[in-house]
Amino acid sequence: MNINKKLSIVLSIAALLFVTQLHAQLYVGVEGGANNNHIITNTSDKPFFTYESSYGYSFGLPIRYEFRGLPWFGGIQAIPGFVQKNYRMQRTGFYSPMYQDYQNNYLELPIMAQFRFGGHFNKQQRLYGILNLGGFGGYWMNGHVKGRALSPMDLTNYQEFDEAYTFSTERDNRFELGALAGLGIQYMPNKKYVFSIEARYTPTLTDQQNAYSENQTARYNDTYGVFVGMQYHLPSLKHNKSKASK
Repeated sequence: MNINKKLSIVLSIAALLFVTQLHAQLYVGVEGGANNNHIITNTSDKPFFTYESSYGYSFGLPIRYEFRGLPWFGGIQAIPGFVQKNYRMQRTGFYSPMYQDYQNNYLELPIMAQFRFGGHFNKQQRLYGILNLGGFGGYWMNGHVKGRALSPMDLTNYQEFDEAYTFSTERDNRFELGALAGLGIQYMPNKKYVFSIEARYTPTLTDQQNAYSENQTARYNDTYGVFVGMQYHLPSLKHNKSKASK
């Protein structure tokens, strides 16, 4: 490929990006919801242990870049926010009075592509379905653990505890990556506001632990959530300039 052809391709891509940007719309908003998190692991080597799911909450600040001329494509969306990923470690059998409830708080950044379906997307079409597909990165900020354990002073009695989780640099992996899939409904009462409700599944693909020992069992967060959100269309800079000139 000669230099002229390469230059032509580069200029064509730049022109396409420029035209796309001129026909883009920016939405910002807020969303919140509840989730249910479960630890995916193997407890066959740990008799009298089981992991149970627990509920938490989350909230985020959606930023969506929508492209005009593509009514079936809702755009690219990022939602920086806070997510709880809680679970319970329950002992069974003779040890059933013992348990540990973990409350884990994460900062998370999901990035997804949004697709629309179920309508003609004309000016009268205000209610339609959405499908979000993407992934996320997260950071385990802090945690809390409470429960019941055998008293070290008297092995016939139990004692309660309620304390902040202490991280181990050797054991705990505080960064995680995962996939994302969401299905929901959006409603646009006018050109400025978008309301939505969505069910979202975010399985973690990285181990909650570092590789600190041989033959260790991996543990993964597996989270289902339901979110309610509102987004506001920010007027474009070009639109603001044209209004100011008038």
